[in-house]
Amino acid sequence: MNIMEEKKKIIIIEDDDSLRRVLKEALQKENTFEILEAANGKDALELIQQFTPDLALLDIDIPVIDGLTLARVMDEQKLTEKTKILFLTNSSDITKISVASVIHGVLGYLIKSDWDMEQIVKQIKSHLLKESK
Repeated sequence: MNIMEEKKKIIIIEDDDSLRRVLKEALQKENTFEILEAANGKDALELIQQFTPDLALLDIDIPVIDGLTLARVMDEQKLTEKTKILFLTNSSDITKISVASVIHGVLGYLIKSDWDMEQIVKQIKSHLLKESK
């Protein structure tokens, strides 16, 4: 990484502690990301407002403020102009996720059970690369 390049900030919003830890470790291996973490939507919103990450990996089924509501709030507060959202979920309601993605400018979604960590990291890097162009 070039000294002048700033690490991309990613917030992992996931209520499953072990999955959040595994995701964080997989992303930190890349040494190109600064990682923030939140286990619920309320804490996530506060961190996003404070630190303006480049990408939010957002689980749909999280406590306090669910992922779909958080995406709507972020869009309403214009936070999605700087913080892009990638849903990471096991939700089977793909129609609802797809509609929310279009309405709130979400980059897309990954079904957790369909991907291994290496593939998820590749997808994240791909989405960040597309956004930086």
